[in-house]
Amino acid sequence: MTAYTVPDTPTDPEAAALELIVRTPEVCMDAPAGVCEILQEFCGVLQLEGCFTGLSWADAKQIAAAVAFDAVTRDDAPDFIRNRARNVLAGTDNMPWQDRERAARALNIAATVLGL
Repeated sequence: MTAYTVPDTPTDPEAAALELIVRTPEVCMDAPAGVCEILQEFCGVLQLEGCFTGLSWADAKQIAAAVAFDAVTRDDAPDFIRNRARNVLAGTDNMPWQDRERAARALNIAATVLGL
């Protein structure tokens, strides 16, 4: 396992968020072999779909961490992530989003791709 430091202010928030999704399970959750490769493919589709486009790093980082955790630990991850998106839009998630609509959009894209 390689040490990973989450950047404070990356120049490319989208790339940093995708890297966070791939690296978090390996570093923080001792994910089983093969998970990183699966998450890399998942992130490739997220990038094609523009999942993190236009998000601030503060928002993208929170979404990436939640998606990484849910994708690896929850059997119902797509539905759970969609529920996160609903809570973001409703303002009931107690998070200080800079752009709630884009955050919810990103979560919905992640849920859709994860459900494929």
